[in-house]
Amino acid sequence: YIIIHVEKAYIMKNILIISGSPRKKGNSQLLCESFCKGALEAKHCVNLIRLADKNIHFCRACDACMKNGGTCILKDDMQYILEQFQQADVIVLATPVYFYGICAQMKTFIDRTYPIWRTLGENAVYHLVSAGLDKKIIERSLGDLDGFVEHLEAYTIKGRLYATDAMEAGKILGTPIIDEAYQMGKNV
Repeated sequence: YIIIHVEKAYIMKNILIISGSPRKKGNSQLLCESFCKGALEAKHCVNLIRLADKNIHFCRACDACMKNGGTCILKDDMQYILEQFQQADVIVLATPVYFYGICAQMKTFIDRTYPIWRTLGENAVYHLVSAGLDKKIIERSLGDLDGFVEHLEAYTIKGRLYATDAMEAGKILGTPIIDEAYQMGKNV
Protein backbone atom coordinates (compact mmCIF):
# COMPACT_ATOMS: atom_id res chain seq x y z
CA TYR A 1 0.00 0.00 0.00
CA ILE A 2 1.12 3.49 -0.79
CA ILE A 3 -0.23 6.29 1.36
CA ILE A 4 -0.16 9.72 -0.18
CA HIS A 5 -0.51 12.67 2.15
CA VAL A 6 -2.00 15.69 0.45
CA GLU A 7 -2.20 18.94 2.34
CA LYS A 8 -5.16 21.17 1.80
CA ALA A 9 -4.18 23.76 -0.78
CA TYR A 10 -4.21 27.33 0.43
CA ILE A 11 -6.24 29.63 -1.73
CA MET A 12 -5.69 33.33 -1.26
CA LYS A 13 -8.97 35.22 -1.47
CA ASN A 14 -9.60 38.72 -2.70
CA ILE A 15 -11.64 40.36 0.07
CA LEU A 16 -13.48 43.65 -0.25
CA ILE A 17 -14.68 45.25 2.97
CA ILE A 18 -17.24 48.02 2.48
CA SER A 19 -17.52 50.10 5.65
CA GLY A 20 -20.54 52.35 5.90
CA SER A 21 -19.44 53.86 9.18
CA PRO A 22 -19.44 57.66 9.11
CA ARG A 23 -17.30 57.67 12.29
CA LYS A 24 -13.60 56.81 12.00
CA LYS A 25 -13.68 55.14 15.40
CA GLY A 26 -17.27 53.93 15.14
CA ASN A 27 -18.13 50.42 16.25
CA SER A 28 -18.83 49.02 12.79
CA GLN A 29 -15.55 50.55 11.56
CA LEU A 30 -13.70 48.88 14.42
CA LEU A 31 -15.27 45.55 13.44
CA CYS A 32 -14.04 46.11 9.88
CA GLU A 33 -10.52 46.84 11.03
CA SER A 34 -10.43 43.74 13.23
CA PHE A 35 -11.83 41.55 10.42
CA CYS A 36 -9.23 43.06 8.07
CA LYS A 37 -6.38 42.33 10.49
CA GLY A 38 -7.41 38.67 10.75
CA ALA A 39 -7.76 38.30 6.97
CA LEU A 40 -4.38 39.92 6.34
CA GLU A 41 -2.71 37.64 8.88
CA ALA A 42 -4.25 34.71 6.99
CA LYS A 43 -2.47 36.06 3.88
CA HIS A 44 -5.56 37.14 1.97
CA CYS A 45 -5.63 40.22 -0.26
CA VAL A 46 -7.84 42.78 1.51
CA ASN A 47 -9.21 46.13 0.41
CA LEU A 48 -11.02 48.07 3.14
CA ILE A 49 -13.05 50.94 1.71
CA ARG A 50 -14.57 53.44 4.12
CA LEU A 51 -17.42 55.01 2.17
CA ALA A 52 -17.37 58.23 4.22
CA ASP A 53 -13.85 58.92 2.90
CA LYS A 54 -14.98 58.64 -0.73
CA ASN A 55 -16.67 61.04 -3.10
CA ILE A 56 -19.87 59.17 -3.93
CA HIS A 57 -22.96 60.90 -5.29
CA PHE A 58 -26.53 59.68 -5.03
CA CYS A 59 -27.98 57.66 -7.88
CA ARG A 60 -30.07 59.89 -10.17
CA ALA A 61 -32.24 57.02 -11.45
CA CYS A 62 -31.62 58.32 -14.97
CA ASP A 63 -31.10 54.78 -16.34
CA ALA A 64 -28.24 56.02 -18.55
CA CYS A 65 -26.08 53.16 -17.28
CA MET A 66 -28.57 50.67 -18.69
CA LYS A 67 -28.39 52.35 -22.09
CA ASN A 68 -24.61 52.74 -22.33
CA GLY A 69 -23.23 49.37 -21.31
CA GLY A 70 -23.19 49.75 -17.54
CA THR A 71 -21.22 52.95 -17.07
CA CYS A 72 -22.65 55.51 -14.70
CA ILE A 73 -22.71 59.11 -15.91
CA LEU A 74 -21.61 60.32 -12.47
CA LYS A 75 -17.86 60.75 -12.29
CA ASP A 76 -16.86 59.96 -8.74
CA ASP A 77 -15.14 57.27 -6.67
CA MET A 78 -17.87 54.72 -7.27
CA GLN A 79 -16.35 53.53 -10.55
CA TYR A 80 -13.23 52.36 -8.68
CA ILE A 81 -15.36 50.70 -5.99
CA LEU A 82 -17.42 48.85 -8.61
CA GLU A 83 -14.23 47.56 -10.22
CA GLN A 84 -13.02 46.31 -6.83
CA PHE A 85 -16.41 44.75 -6.18
CA GLN A 86 -16.32 42.78 -9.43
CA GLN A 87 -12.85 41.41 -8.60
CA ALA A 88 -13.71 40.28 -5.07
CA ASP A 89 -14.26 36.70 -3.96
CA VAL A 90 -15.51 37.80 -0.56
CA ILE A 91 -17.66 40.83 0.24
CA VAL A 92 -17.94 42.24 3.75
CA LEU A 93 -20.77 44.72 4.26
CA ALA A 94 -20.47 46.73 7.46
CA THR A 95 -22.94 49.30 8.71
CA PRO A 96 -24.22 50.91 11.85
CA VAL A 97 -27.98 50.88 12.34
CA TYR A 98 -29.60 54.31 12.49
CA PHE A 99 -33.34 54.73 12.96
CA TYR A 100 -34.11 51.07 12.20
CA GLY A 101 -32.11 50.94 8.99
CA ILE A 102 -28.66 50.73 7.50
CA CYS A 103 -26.72 53.97 7.34
CA ALA A 104 -27.09 56.37 4.41
CA GLN A 105 -23.56 55.67 3.19
CA MET A 106 -24.28 51.94 2.79
CA LYS A 107 -27.64 52.57 1.13
CA THR A 108 -26.00 54.97 -1.34
CA PHE A 109 -23.36 52.32 -2.12
CA ILE A 110 -26.08 49.72 -2.76
CA ASP A 111 -28.03 52.10 -5.01
CA ARG A 112 -24.91 52.95 -6.98
CA THR A 113 -24.22 49.29 -7.83
CA TYR A 114 -27.14 49.54 -10.25
CA PRO A 115 -24.87 49.84 -13.34
CA ILE A 116 -23.54 46.32 -12.65
CA TRP A 117 -26.57 44.74 -10.97
CA ARG A 118 -26.91 42.16 -13.73
CA THR A 119 -23.32 41.00 -13.21
CA LEU A 120 -22.75 41.34 -9.49
CA GLY A 121 -20.92 38.00 -9.44
CA GLU A 122 -20.57 35.10 -7.05
CA ASN A 123 -19.36 35.91 -3.57
CA ALA A 124 -19.08 34.74 -0.02
CA VAL A 125 -20.68 37.47 2.10
CA TYR A 126 -20.19 38.65 5.67
CA HIS A 127 -22.25 41.23 7.55
CA LEU A 128 -20.77 43.34 10.35
CA VAL A 129 -23.45 45.43 12.02
CA SER A 130 -23.47 47.65 15.09
CA ALA A 131 -26.44 49.21 16.83
CA GLY A 132 -27.24 51.21 19.92
CA LEU A 133 -30.00 48.78 20.82
CA ASP A 134 -30.52 45.02 20.74
CA LYS A 135 -30.38 42.25 18.13
CA LYS A 136 -34.05 42.70 17.20
CA ILE A 137 -33.31 46.21 15.95
CA ILE A 138 -30.47 44.89 13.81
CA GLU A 139 -32.59 42.10 12.35
CA ARG A 140 -35.33 44.63 11.45
CA SER A 141 -32.74 46.71 9.58
CA LEU A 142 -31.24 44.01 7.37
CA GLY A 143 -33.77 44.18 4.54
CA ASP A 144 -31.56 46.42 2.40
CA LEU A 145 -28.44 44.30 2.94
CA ASP A 146 -30.23 41.01 2.38
CA GLY A 147 -32.07 42.36 -0.67
CA PHE A 148 -28.80 43.53 -2.18
CA VAL A 149 -27.05 40.22 -1.54
CA GLU A 150 -29.96 38.35 -3.15
CA HIS A 151 -29.08 40.11 -6.43
CA LEU A 152 -25.70 38.43 -6.57
CA GLU A 153 -25.54 35.68 -9.18
CA ALA A 154 -24.62 33.23 -6.42
CA TYR A 155 -23.80 33.87 -2.79
CA THR A 156 -23.36 32.30 0.59
CA ILE A 157 -23.74 34.34 3.73
CA LYS A 158 -20.77 32.99 5.64
CA GLY A 159 -21.16 35.07 8.76
CA ARG A 160 -23.08 37.77 10.55
CA LEU A 161 -21.61 39.60 13.49
CA TYR A 162 -23.75 41.98 15.53
CA ALA A 163 -22.42 44.48 18.06
CA THR A 164 -25.47 45.35 20.14
CA ASP A 165 -26.02 48.01 22.79
CA ALA A 166 -23.10 49.97 21.34
CA MET A 167 -24.27 53.56 21.05
CA GLU A 168 -21.01 55.36 21.81
CA ALA A 169 -18.18 55.24 19.28
CA GLY A 170 -15.51 52.78 20.39
CA LYS A 171 -17.69 51.08 22.99
CA ILE A 172 -16.81 47.62 21.66
CA LEU A 173 -13.05 48.06 22.15
CA GLY A 174 -11.76 45.50 24.62
CA THR A 175 -14.84 43.30 24.30
CA PRO A 176 -14.99 39.76 22.90
CA ILE A 177 -16.75 40.91 19.71
CA ILE A 178 -13.53 42.53 18.47
CA ASP A 179 -11.79 39.16 18.69
CA GLU A 180 -14.79 37.49 17.01
CA ALA A 181 -14.39 39.87 14.05
CA TYR A 182 -10.67 39.10 13.93
CA GLN A 183 -11.31 35.35 13.97
CA MET A 184 -13.98 35.70 11.31
CA GLY A 185 -11.50 37.49 9.07
CA LYS A 186 -8.76 34.98 9.80
CA ASN A 187 -11.03 32.04 8.97
CA VAL A 188 -12.51 33.36 5.74
